[in-house]
Formats: sequence, structure tokens, C-alpha cells
Amino acid sequence: MRLDEFEMPSSEGESAYLFKWTGVYAGFFKNDRLFDRFGRYLGWRDAQGSVWKYDGEWLGHVVEQNYLARDPRALSQRRPPQVPPVPAQPPMPPAPRVARAVRPNCCDPLEALLRMPASEELIGEWYSDDESLRLSEDGSFQWTAMESATEAVGRWELRGPELLLCWEDIEEPERIYWVIEFSGDSLLLRWMRKTGRSLPFWLHRRTVQPDIRDDADESQAT
Repeated sequence: MRLDEFEMPSSEGESAYLFKWTGVYAGFFKNDRLFDRFGRYLGWRDAQGSVWKYDGEWLGHVVEQNYLARDPRALSQRRPPQVPPVPAQPPMPPAPRVARAVRPNCCDPLEALLRMPASEELIGEWYSDDESLRLSEDGSFQWTAMESATEAVGRWELRGPELLLCWEDIEEPERIYWVIEFSGDSLLLRWMRKTGRSLPFWLHRRTVQPDIRDDADESQAT
């Protein structure tokens, strides 16, 4: 792509719709901040029309005012992350557009960035260095703190981009976690507290390792 194909940002204060190249409405820019269609903060746009992810990773360039395009061959770039704004009030969603082909040698970075999980994709055990969370098919969950071995249980439900955990026997039983990013094996969440927001935190899927002894026993039996 040539530099003259990139779009310059709109004036301060204006909102601009953003679409995937498939024609699906994806989100909007507000004061050069990028939000998804639910109002979740995704990143920002600079004065040259480059768009940067919330963590500082380069996403791509604004093209034709309402699309993003990224050349996968381009060198990886990063910027210092900006302070996340409060979630924005989404505008009235526009009608879908006709699907179009992405610019030559480019991809649509919104496809991966806006991937949201289905409920069945969350079933299993998720963990970080500090905690683990098991989401069961029957709607129950079990949370464990690694250091203290403290456990809590309750019910869970996925509502669009929100993971709702209803904890038993705690002061603030209903907790809403915004799904910021989902890759299938990793989940980035932010706790939307009544008095503020937590920092984003990652959970990773714990894969079940095959039992080598069982495999050996089966091979001997055959």
C-alpha cells in the first residue's frame, strides 16, 4: 500500500464508524480512541492514520475512512500504551455494508482482534500465576487462589462481551468481567467493579496432558 492511500483522522470530537471488510459493523472512533460496537476500548489512532492496539501493538492503517488494513509483511512496531479511557457510549449502529476484498497483500486486523468466545469455548480450566478458574458445562464455576489455596464457587454466564460470575457467600456476589481479547487458548479480562475497573489480566487454558502410562499400557496390550 502507498502512503497516499492512508486516511487522515477526522476532526476532534467526531465519531466515525468502522467496518470489517466483510461488511459487518465493528466499532467506532471517538476522539481518536478506538472502541468496539459495545463501547469497549480497543486502542487509538495517531495523526498519520495508524491504529495501535490497547497494549501498544501496531494494528494497521485507516483506509477509506471506515476500514483497517494491515500488511502482514510489515515489521512489527510498538508504541507505549495509552491510559485506557472509560467505556464509551456506543452510537446507533449503522446498517451492514456490502462485503469487499481487502486491499492487495493486506489482511483485516479486526477479524482476530474482535473474536468473541461462545459459551462452549469457555468450558474448561483457565489459569494465571495467581489463580485458576474452572468453568463447567452445567453453569457452575470454581475459583482457586494459588498461594493460599482459597476456593470459591458460584454460577457463570456469558452475555455478549461480558462474563458474569455470581459468587456465593461474598460481599459483592455479582461480578462482571469484560472480555477484551480471546484467541481460543488465552482470555484477556477486565473486572468492571462498581467503584472502578481493574487492570486487564490474562487467563490461559490449561490443556489436559495424555497419561503416558495409560498409553504404554494400551500399546503393550495390543
